[in-house]
Parts: sequence; structure tokens; C-alpha cells
Amino acid sequence: MTPEDQARLAQRYPKASPIDYVLGVGAGLATLAAIGLVIASGIEQSTPPVAGMVRSFEVTSPSEITAELVIQRENPSDAVECRLYAQAESYEKVAEDIIGIAPGTETLTSVDISLKTVKEATAITLDACRVVG
Repeated sequence: MTPEDQARLAQRYPKASPIDYVLGVGAGLATLAAIGLVIASGIEQSTPPVAGMVRSFEVTSPSEITAELVIQRENPSDAVECRLYAQAESYEKVAEDIIGIAPGTETLTSVDISLKTVKEATAITLDACRVVG
């Protein structure tokens, strides 16, 4: 490599200054802080106070759908409300209801529900559950 090439490369890629090192360390710390925030948020939200799912459902008639819900509560003495809706084949909502689950003694609670529909339903979805009170 000729001295002209070395001078050209040195001009194109100058040595790092102290500011470059400070900015690099700052970027590294910001990245670590962001990773820590994501981990803390994930741990906090990984165990909600109440969670639910539709275990099974059956379309009993063109105007009714029944389902079995399973609710898991962190504290069984909490009352819970769950919002459900039924969908038709065209994806439109054909029924919607808020189901209340009374306090109990078990963390897992199974509840049978029935929704009256305005059109034949093909699916039922548990939208959300929340602790009441």
C-alpha cells in the first residue's frame, strides 16, 4: 500500500475521538435499559389477575350458541366480568354479552353460558376478562 493510499484511508476513516467513545457507551447503556424495560414489562404482564378461555362451544340452534368458559383468577375471592361475542360466518357480531362470575374458592372456575343470537353463529370469542370491584 502506497503512502498516498494510507493518507487517503486515514482521511476517510479518522481515528475515534473521545466523543465517539462517550456516544458509543451511551448507546450501549440505552440499549441495555430498553432490554431491561421490556423484560420487566413482560414479567409484570405475564401473570394477569384474571385470564379466561373458551374451552368448547356448540351452536344449539340458529338463534343460540352455548359455550364453556374457563376462568383463572389470581385471587379466587375476586368477582370477575368477561365480555363475549358470537360471530356469524360473515364475521359480523351476532351476539354480545358480559358474563359475571361470582367469587369462589378455586383459582380455576368453569362456567357454562348461553347467548341468544340474531343470526346463526359459527364461533364465539372471549374478548376480555377483568376483576370487578
